[in-house]
Amino acid sequence: MARDRIGTPREVSAFVRQLEGRIEDLVKGSNRVALAYSGGLASTLVAMVARKRCDLDCLVAGSSESADVRAARAAKQHMDYRIELVLLDGAATRQIRDRLVAARPGLSPRAVRSLLPLFAVVERAEGIPWLAGFGGTRVDSRIITESQRLGVRAPLLDLSNGGSIPRAMLRAAAVLLGLPEKWARVPHRAPPNGAGIAAFL
Repeated sequence: MARDRIGTPREVSAFVRQLEGRIEDLVKGSNRVALAYSGGLASTLVAMVARKRCDLDCLVAGSSESADVRAARAAKQHMDYRIELVLLDGAATRQIRDRLVAARPGLSPRAVRSLLPLFAVVERAEGIPWLAGFGGTRVDSRIITESQRLGVRAPLLDLSNGGSIPRAMLRAAAVLLGLPEKWARVPHRAPPNGAGIAAFL
């Protein structure tokens, strides 16, 4: 499917059913599930499906005025998502970076920056199933490997067959599930930029 083609209504419905089935498999038997939430399209789509199937906590890491934190606050207010904020300033960001580097010494600086918001939230709730919205854009294989080592599963990535799912498909699926069009058109944000921590590193 071309990246800018939405897909037929039947294709969109089929994709939603696939995503629902994959998330149901991942959360089955779990009383509580956490989602590494950015307020972006992909993580919001995962949240829309997962919250109907489990007791879902959405955790977001970022500076107090970052795009991710603002989006999470809006989701809490308008969509009644259960949100936990992990607010990061320069000192906290560098401390988390140091712990991540110590735990995974072979990571490149770029991978560390990309994984840092995920690592920051997973530290808060270890020992429970974790979901993330990876898969809406192409993801470095090292980041996928490290997120899996952290116990984080990415249902969109599971459905992407090693590539990425067209953003138009994600948008159409989210709108089909009831997300307002304005919310579905949020631009993609790279993790360190969305979390507002790039300047701290």
